[in-house]
Amino acid sequence: MPFKLSLRARVALTFALLGLVVSTCLAFISLHFSAAYVGRVAREMLRVEGDYFVQRYTEFGVLPQTHSAHFRIFLSGATGDQAPPGGIANLEPGDPYELGGSGPRRYVAVHATADGKRLYIVLDMGMEGVRERRWTRDLIALVLCGTLLSAWLGWFWAGRAIAPVRRLARRVEVLEPSRRGAQKLAPGFAEDEVGALALAFDNYQEKLYGYVRRERAFTADASHELRTPLAVIRGAIEVLLDSGQCGTAVVTRLRRMQRGADELRDLLDALLVLARSDEAEANEGRTPDLDGLVRSLLAERRDALDEKHLRLAHAGEADIAVAAPQKVLRVVLGNLLRAATQFADGGVLRIGVARDAVAIAHERSPAAAEATPLDVREHALGLGMIRRVCERWGWHLEENVGSNGDHAFVLRLEPRPDPA
Repeated sequence: MPFKLSLRARVALTFALLGLVVSTCLAFISLHFSAAYVGRVAREMLRVEGDYFVQRYTEFGVLPQTHSAHFRIFLSGATGDQAPPGGIANLEPGDPYELGGSGPRRYVAVHATADGKRLYIVLDMGMEGVRERRWTRDLIALVLCGTLLSAWLGWFWAGRAIAPVRRLARRVEVLEPSRRGAQKLAPGFAEDEVGALALAFDNYQEKLYGYVRRERAFTADASHELRTPLAVIRGAIEVLLDSGQCGTAVVTRLRRMQRGADELRDLLDALLVLARSDEAEANEGRTPDLDGLVRSLLAERRDALDEKHLRLAHAGEADIAVAAPQKVLRVVLGNLLRAATQFADGGVLRIGVARDAVAIAHERSPAAAEATPLDVREHALGLGMIRRVCERWGWHLEENVGSNGDHAFVLRLEPRPDPA
C-alpha cells in the first residue's frame, strides 16, 4: 500500500523541499559571485602590481624581486629563474589570462616594457582555493541547516494552522445525533474554511437527525399498529385451543400458528426497542438475575423446543446483574433463541450464561448433519434488528455457522460507554 502522510507532515515536507531549493539556489549564486569576485580581485591586483613592476624596471633596468608568496615575475630574454616558462612565453600583452590545469588557480598578466621586452607577472591563488573549499563546505552546511529549519518551521506552523481542523475533528468524533440530537458546531469556529466545514457538518447532522426521527416514528407506529391485529389473532387461537372442539391435527396447526404469532410478537418488541427515542427512560432499569431471565425464556419456549425434538443443555451462574432493562434483554435473547432453533430438527440446544457473555448454540443431530445446512445469517428473521439493538447498548454479537450446520451465537455484554 502507498505510504500515507498526515496533512501536517505533508506541509512540513513541502516547507523542507522549499527550503532545500531556496538554500541550494542561494548557495550556487554565492559560489558564482564568489568566483567572479576572486577573478576581479586577481585582475585588479595584476594591473596594480604590473604597473609598479614596469615602472621599477624602466627606472632601474632590473626587476626589484622575482618571487614572493603570491607573485612570480618573469622577463623575456632573461635566464635562470627569471626566464618565462614555456606555457606563458607566447602570451601577448593585454588583459590578464587565467591559466587552466589541475593545480591551484593562477592568473598571468603580460606587460610591454620600454626596451621592447615583455614582463610576465603570475599571481598564484592557491590560498584562495583553500578558502573556496571551506566556503563550499560552509554552504553545504547552510543548505542542510536551511532545509531542517524550513521543515521545523513547516511542522510548527502547520500544527498551528490545522489546530482548528483537529478541534473540529474531535467534536465531530463524539457527535451522536441519533441519540442526543443535532449539536451545532459552526458557532464555535471562525467564518473561514473551517467554519464552512463545520456548517456543512451541521447541515448533515440535521438531515441525519431528521432521517432518524422519521425512521423511529415509522417503526414505532408500524409496530403499534401491528400489535392490535396480532393480539386479535393470538386471542382467536387461544379461544380455539380452549374450546376443546378441535382435532389433534388442527390443534397441532393452531399451536404452530400460536408460535408464529409469538415470533412476530418478538419481532415487534425488537422494533419497539429500536424505536425508543427516550434514552433516559431506556437507561432506567436493571436486570438482577440474567440466568433467571434465560430460564423464564426457555420455559416459555418449552413446547416449541419439544416439537423440534431439541435436547436442552443449560449451564449458568446465579445472581448475575446486568445494567439493562429486562425488556431489552428479553427481546435480544428471545430473538437469538428463535434464530438458533428456527430451522432446527433434533440435536442439542446449549445455553451458557456467564458474567460477561451469554452463549446460545444449536448442535445438529448426526442424521440432520448430513443434509445441506442453512445459513442462519441469511434466513433467520430479525437478526439485523438485534444487531442494531446490541450496537445501541454497546454489546457485541458474535455469530458462527459450522461446516456441519451447527449455529452458535455469543452475546458479549460489554459495558456500555457513557454519553460524553
